[in-house]
Amino acid sequence: MNSRQGAIALLVGAIGCGARAPEVRSGGAKSPHLAPRVVAGNLDASVLLGDLPARASQLGAGPLSVVASGEAVERERLGGFVLVPDGACLLGYARASTSIDDLDLTAFTDAGNPIASDDGPDAHPTLLLCPPHPERVYLAALTASGEGLVAVAAQLVGPERAAEVGRALGARGARFAAPRAADRWIGLDDHVRAHRDSLGGKWEEFRRVALAVDARVPAFLNFPLEAGACTDAVIVPDDDVALLEVEAVDEGGHVVARALGGARDRTVTVCSTLASGGSLLVRPHVGQGLAAVVLSRARGEVAGDLTARPDVAWAAGSLPLEATKSARNMELAKVGYPPPEVTRTGTLTTGRLFTVPIDLGAADGCSRLDLVSGAPLALVQAAVWDDKGVLVTQGEGAASVTLFACGHGKARLELEARGRGGPYALLMRPERWKDPAFAGHPLSTSHMLARAAVGTSAMLEGVPVAVRAAVVDAVHRLSWEETIPARKCLQIAVGAEGDGTGLSGRMIESTTGDEIDRTHADRAIAMRACATPEVPRVVRVEIHASAGKLDALIGERVTD
Repeated sequence: MNSRQGAIALLVGAIGCGARAPEVRSGGAKSPHLAPRVVAGNLDASVLLGDLPARASQLGAGPLSVVASGEAVERERLGGFVLVPDGACLLGYARASTSIDDLDLTAFTDAGNPIASDDGPDAHPTLLLCPPHPERVYLAALTASGEGLVAVAAQLVGPERAAEVGRALGARGARFAAPRAADRWIGLDDHVRAHRDSLGGKWEEFRRVALAVDARVPAFLNFPLEAGACTDAVIVPDDDVALLEVEAVDEGGHVVARALGGARDRTVTVCSTLASGGSLLVRPHVGQGLAAVVLSRARGEVAGDLTARPDVAWAAGSLPLEATKSARNMELAKVGYPPPEVTRTGTLTTGRLFTVPIDLGAADGCSRLDLVSGAPLALVQAAVWDDKGVLVTQGEGAASVTLFACGHGKARLELEARGRGGPYALLMRPERWKDPAFAGHPLSTSHMLARAAVGTSAMLEGVPVAVRAAVVDAVHRLSWEETIPARKCLQIAVGAEGDGTGLSGRMIESTTGDEIDRTHADRAIAMRACATPEVPRVVRVEIHASAGKLDALIGERVTD
């Protein structure tokens, strides 16, 4: 071994015995620092909790348990299972380093269903879960924005201290939320106004309430279904709950409608020919909190005006066909209608479309078609098409349907049972209200007559006084004045057809400018004003379209 080989052997031996090799800078000089020392351990995420556990303990919460902690990137979830004894509430919270802007916290069941959540746009989510609850929940934090260190912790709280703890720490949950009246709901009027504008028709609000809702149990609210009327509900939740499920049920517990809506709000509209003590079932899929419910009612004729088709609460009839047919003929005879010129009977089957050929006669008037049902037929839809395939009129009803067909010549009537099948009778007679203007505007006239008719039997009240045709659009307002005799009421019905959309109408006191009546609908509207018993009343009528142009037919009737 030469001297160079001996030096290399000594150096290797020294390194093997633990001696550190001297560091050499790029310039060849030795570094004064040793290699960094590596130690075992993890980041202590509990420091992120600050004094929160101590504050909760001072208010009555039990000792702290750190459920999970660690580094998390955006959209990553961090959590663990927590056992919750019967009769105890679970206080859960998550905190993060300042590099995380938005942190959400959710409690899940073993099946993965969320039962409570705090998904506000902040990094300090806190929730309180009180009985009834599962024996075990999965408490998880989701990093919605940012990345950094996250800690998830939990403490048990007695139910008697839950309200104080929840309020002091700002935890989500309805059982400890401060009471709030529905009329103090921020933005509620805007939600209701937007729904009314999109729905159309004329509605009268009769109840507004803040309803406590919980993902674990449905909440119920009285939802009256009046005979020959429609009931509408607007449901707006607070930030503590999400994914509302809303159903309207009749007094027998049968679901008659399910709510529609966007990401948060829900709406449901139900029309009924029978009086029923219904209920509104409201249940969120996530959380505990409050929901504002606004209930309104309208006369049943509004169903034909709405831009969205309402649900119809129906019950199968109990009378035989001959009884319902005789009753309708007697009702119409009392108000001056002649006997039917055509009577046809048949049987409808659910899910099948039946076609009945009819003749609408000459072009100088309209035909009234009354479709009455016998037990157990229910919820019938009907439409009349002319021989060129153009729609003449359409409608639906729970036990009967009345159509005003203002055309002439051969046509076909299409019928479908959407509830239950059964026997029907078609009673066809000339409509008593006649006017030369009807011939030039058949579809508008059909819409106008259907809107002017009232009640489940679709009767035209009072006597006709005027009919006029007009073109309405969105940039011009058609207006005129009417004098209503003392002890009389004036009803104005408008039907329209054309490429435009939406009809709006108002009746205004001429002397003061006060609004008497206002309505908005898709193709037909009706307004009403009455004079005092002593003196006549002068009103101004205004009509315009929401967009585009419409050919309108305006009919006026005076009633006592």
